[in-house]
Amino acid sequence: MNEGMEQPPARSAWNRVIAVLRFEPGIFREIAQDSRATGQACVVFGVAVLLSCLWTLPIVPIAWLFGFLGLAMMTGLFMLLARMFVGGPPSDGAADSHELREDRRDDMPPYSGWLRAILFASAPAAFGVVPLVGTFIGAIYNLILQIVAIRELSGISTGAAVMAWIIAVLVPGILLVVSIMIFGFSILAIFGLNEFLH
Repeated sequence: MNEGMEQPPARSAWNRVIAVLRFEPGIFREIAQDSRATGQACVVFGVAVLLSCLWTLPIVPIAWLFGFLGLAMMTGLFMLLARMFVGGPPSDGAADSHELREDRRDDMPPYSGWLRAILFASAPAAFGVVPLVGTFIGAIYNLILQIVAIRELSGISTGAAVMAWIIAVLVPGILLVVSIMIFGFSILAIFGLNEFLH
């Protein structure tokens, strides 16, 4: 899809945040299709992180940087996995279902559209302004919104969107654990402590 085409009517960031929090049907697709919403998405993410870290202001720049990089990486994984779920095995071996899946893949927004939608889905992080309880509620709300965004942007079922989300979260987690283990074994070998492993 070309971002220059089919621009939805402009809405304010506040109206879009309200629509996202109310699970308004089509809101994530609207955000993904509106290339003018990139600034809005960044502001929504920035304000949400600022409010979630209000009690620990010195870490806000770090939270912005790592939060944005993390969401950018997760968005790519969400998009890739959703495309895989759209391309699942054909039902009844029909050629029409293959063409339908290809049409749905072609109809998916580009990465920039996905990123805008996922940044808007981070709005509930602002609930972290209330320590502990708000952070917990915001995290659950954000998770649900991400799944809804995956489902809406890719046209897959809710179950497939949940699976895409779980796999997207597990892959970096597994890579992180493996990296830590390799780094740990390397440090042991450097200091000649690898006999502790035997």
